[in-house]
Amino acid sequence: MRHFKVNFKWKKKYTSKEFKIACQQYDNANIIKQNITFHHKKINIYISELTRSNLTYETLDILTNPTKTNLINEVPIAPFINTNFKIPTTIWMLFGRLQWYFNIKKQPETKRDTLNKIENFLNELEKEKNDILIIGHGFYFSQLKIRLKKMKYSGKGKSYYKNGEIIHFKKIDKQ
Repeated sequence: MRHFKVNFKWKKKYTSKEFKIACQQYDNANIIKQNITFHHKKINIYISELTRSNLTYETLDILTNPTKTNLINEVPIAPFINTNFKIPTTIWMLFGRLQWYFNIKKQPETKRDTLNKIENFLNELEKEKNDILIIGHGFYFSQLKIRLKKMKYSGKGKSYYKNGEIIHFKKIDKQ
């Protein structure tokens, strides 16, 4: 499940310092609660360490305490250059993700780092026997989905998941 919408409004342009501060503010912002009826009252739950994941969990009527893990934290984004010139937010996001994709160390986490995180998390989950709810993040889920497909899971193969959307993946039984 992707966390609920964050109550944060991005400005159109930022300097590198302002963009870094805005990313931190986004990470610590409150959420806009949604009404979701969750049918599994007893389920193993994993949430990221980020505020929006925890706040989303707290709004659900679930009897299970979550396991917090940094293995499902959103892939952070940082300014791709240092400048006092204001650059559109979409450019900050795009070039930050390009640096991530090409494993450029200017980003706090590279693609290689993310894939290692996902691999470690999935190795942990493979030991689980029960259904699992993961409350996480959009970009992370786009990468997790790719790995799940390679591991023979079936589910919605979208590139974008809405806030509060529940995504189902199921291990395909070997015949």
